Amino acid sequence: MQARYVQIAEELRGRIADGRYPLGGRIPTENELAEGMGVSRPTVRQALDMLAREGRLVRVKGSGTFVSQPKLVHESTSFVTGYREESRKKNRVLRTKVVCLQTEKAGERVGDALKISPGETVTRLVRIRNLENLYSNAPVVYTTLYVPLKLFPEMPQLDFTDASFYEALDTRGLSVVHASRKLEVVIPPAEVAAGLGITPFEPAAFISSRGYTQGGQVIEYTESYYPASRSSFRIEINR
Repeated sequence: MQARYVQIAEELRGRIADGRYPLGGRIPTENELAEGMGVSRPTVRQALDMLAREGRLVRVKGSGTFVSQPKLVHESTSFVTGYREESRKKNRVLRTKVVCLQTEKAGERVGDALKISPGETVTRLVRIRNLENLYSNAPVVYTTLYVPLKLFPEMPQLDFTDASFYEALDTRGLSVVHASRKLEVVIPPAEVAAGLGITPFEPAAFISSRGYTQGGQVIEYTESYYPASRSSFRIEINR
């Protein structure tokens, strides 16, 4: 038998789903919910905590508890796939703003990630992505991608507003078949926070990734920032 607070949480999920508690609206207080549902206040508090962890509710000190948009589940930690393909599979409309597309010297950090010399030329692509009608169209990821120019010389001339980077690699026989990724929680650089529309002090999930071709060549190095307040990640592990 389910614990009482789990049953209460399920009832509150239903009220959110059918619109009785609309997105952005304040729900009744713990005392009001406890009295109306015939349970103790601690039981209600456990249910609210559960929904807050799911991202369905947010508590604002001194103001109350409000219905929020559930966190977006990213699957990029589990599969080698482009963000456009992931969005397409979930029937979401992806919008992309290309902030920068230029060639430059790799430098020590990027050169080390791509396993090339610091003086070698790379193409840097910076994009901000949002999903239509989600979080009021606020950005969900800020991504900077580096590719050795010698491996993809025509990349600086392409328009990645609508084009998929991974699909562009596929058509050139440079498919990414393996990726190595590292996830950290960080305070993002000021320009990234501004691009994501978050405060300079809000944490972000930072994923650095290297993509490898079938022959073991590092074809791309990517640094992506996801607002922690509206992001979660699915991790699949097989044995």
